Amino acid sequence: MLSRPEVYERLAKNFIGLRFDWEQGNHYKEKFGSILGTGDQLLLDPGGKLIPPCKGRVYGRHGCDITGVVLDEVKGKYPARSDELRMDWFWWNTKPSSRKGGSYPPSPASIAMYARLPIAKVEGPVPAALNNSEFLRWHVRQFIWVRGSTNGASRITIERVKDGLVPGLSMELAAIDPRTLSLEALGQELDKAWFAYMKDRPLSARGYLENPHGSWMRSVKEQMLSEESEIRRRAADGTLLPPGRKAGERAPYLGR
Repeated sequence: MLSRPEVYERLAKNFIGLRFDWEQGNHYKEKFGSILGTGDQLLLDPGGKLIPPCKGRVYGRHGCDITGVVLDEVKGKYPARSDELRMDWFWWNTKPSSRKGGSYPPSPASIAMYARLPIAKVEGPVPAALNNSEFLRWHVRQFIWVRGSTNGASRITIERVKDGLVPGLSMELAAIDPRTLSLEALGQELDKAWFAYMKDRPLSARGYLENPHGSWMRSVKEQMLSEESEIRRRAADGTLLPPGRKAGERAPYLGR
């Protein structure tokens, strides 16, 4: 589904994506009829109610295919009422789960490892920049955002996770004091930390090479490694585009 540009573009611009883990699946089992499989997708309205597919109970390989036409129809029925973004929507919060030693949803380190994104930990007062919708729209998808201690001075720490970390690399990418930085300067510091991570982030092929259950992916191992090398090369020379950006595009919070 996501390999089709006309679907991916509409999803990225107009929809919020949610991933259900096993515990969430059990929570919604009664609502949806059964636990969702890896090939299932749902569309929910802004109130969390299920938007019925054209056939069956879900979209995906067990039901109706999601196409650009389907997404355009949904977008027409539920137009956006505001372009506002709020930082509260993006904090990665966890609480103890029913499984001993587990958390719900997974811990920030676990999801950062899975998504291969650095963690941005915000301590002290939340910087004004993170209450700016245009600033968030430009930077929020670069990191897994975690709310740290609310005491002390305002500070943003950008970190790697241990899993897959190249020996000799520090987990800390940046320690930013946002109190005296302009929007532009703070944005530059966040970009700098993200580029530093992308130059040597863990390889996507690594899990497949080490996990016997991923052997079915080994036929495309060389392609995966080639793509990873290209990403690292572009990060090193500064031409890699962060999520949602286009070449030559100016940060919206800097004016026109």
